[in-house]
Amino acid sequence: MDRSVASLLDLIHEQYERWRTGPPLDGAELARFFNAVGRTAAVIGRSDIAAEAERLIHRLNGQTERQWTAEEALMEMAPLLRCFYEAGKGASAIIPSSHCQGPKAAVLLCGNDPLFFAYVRVALQTVPWRFTTIPSLEQAAASMFRISLDCIIVSVKEGEWENPDLAVLLERAGQRPYLPIVIVSRDEGKEGRLKGYELGADDVITISAADELFVRVRRLIEKKRKIDDLVLIDELTGVYNRKYLPRVYARLRSDLERYGAPSCLALLDLDHFKQVNDRFGHLVGDAVLQKLAAFLRQHTRGVDTVVRFGGEEFVVWLAKTSKREARAVLERLRRQFAAEKVEVDGALLSCTFSAGLVECDEPDRPLDYWLRLADKALYAAKRGGGNRIEEAVREENGSSDEALRQAPTDRRRWRVAIVDDDELVRMMIADLVCKLAAEQKREADICEFDDGLSFLESPFYQSGRQSVVILDRVMPKMDGLEVLNRLRQERKPYKVMMLTSRQDERDIAHALDRGVDEYVTKPFKWLELEARLRRLLKELDA
Repeated sequence: MDRSVASLLDLIHEQYERWRTGPPLDGAELARFFNAVGRTAAVIGRSDIAAEAERLIHRLNGQTERQWTAEEALMEMAPLLRCFYEAGKGASAIIPSSHCQGPKAAVLLCGNDPLFFAYVRVALQTVPWRFTTIPSLEQAAASMFRISLDCIIVSVKEGEWENPDLAVLLERAGQRPYLPIVIVSRDEGKEGRLKGYELGADDVITISAADELFVRVRRLIEKKRKIDDLVLIDELTGVYNRKYLPRVYARLRSDLERYGAPSCLALLDLDHFKQVNDRFGHLVGDAVLQKLAAFLRQHTRGVDTVVRFGGEEFVVWLAKTSKREARAVLERLRRQFAAEKVEVDGALLSCTFSAGLVECDEPDRPLDYWLRLADKALYAAKRGGGNRIEEAVREENGSSDEALRQAPTDRRRWRVAIVDDDELVRMMIADLVCKLAAEQKREADICEFDDGLSFLESPFYQSGRQSVVILDRVMPKMDGLEVLNRLRQERKPYKVMMLTSRQDERDIAHALDRGVDEYVTKPFKWLELEARLRRLLKELDA
């Protein structure tokens, strides 16, 4: 990027930062800014930038009284930013028309370059990728193991190559299963690119090559998918291996916490499989395993998951399914598979399976708990002669030993609901709660909700147990104050912290009058947020 163009971009960045920390601006101020950018662009010979600035001024006609937030102003100038990053090459340069559709991916944008990230979001808006932005390299490194990602794009400015937070971020990314890192930098020199690769980046792109971003990132995402398949897919049967089970459980436990939707886990085992191996050989045994895996994939839903647990055992996890429904599904599968045939040296061999079934309806239970119950039920099915389905039997209150083990933990367990439509805010506050819980040697049950309505309809809310609720002021579907009114009307034993970007004293007084316990404005002062949250959590024990 030409030095004069880079300097103009820096001026835009500085203006954006002033807007971000100040009050909303009106349309007249925004038009004056675009006019200044256009004049400067004309002086440095960038008529394309000047023309785009003029077009934006015309778009603002009639909107001079409208109030704009910094983020709204940034997205309004996104077409202008494309002139900087694509040098007039046009939208087709960054996304080939044949690639506008494709697999979904989660991409983290990391670094203090809101202009470039705004450009990326607009330029790639037709691609089915979900973007999360974390400006702080330190916070991104701290959150590395909490969020599921397919790629990280890190913006690095001049002088940031030696930033220790950058080194920590790339080091922690390297501790996960393969996660590609792309560094985007204005540094056109060879030394900068080599430094990026030395730190562990998979690709280093200069701003002048930003139009290549999509193709280069997509290539890395596709590579990650292939590696994930090798790591998480059982080579013989083509279904997931047992390493994938914790991911499945995390997703289904979230459904249970948020919507009260239980799932069912079935542990399947081929009957008399050792005899098959002994009589026909291991190649035939492998063919039987492949037959069962293909049969289970074909006859279960897309939301269900089939996992080879080990040997001749498979796990079938039926999402959002009750025990009665799961029993009917497994009985159908059992009958149908018994009628399937495997060809062996011209002869046809048939096999059966047995299964232990358990309904997963308690989100606090670990994965091993459900596997143990399913295994006991499977053992009962085997003792009953095989080719049958048995349901797990649980004591009403658990064994006395287990109750004794759990009682101290339950008394020291915090329950926290984070209700905010901003995924990044939810993630960082959840990290903060975990930190405070670890300091106090506590357990924390943290449930996240992206709107107020899903919170009010959740088992968390219906339980009515003493909890802390962190509630955003403005959300889709239901305003934060409406949720607060509902909590207070029903006299729920909740300590409520309200989050808002509004700093009007009257608005704060209104929320306090409605019964909010704490009120924190965005952008957060993290020490203040931590102190206020610490106080509310302490009050749970009062």
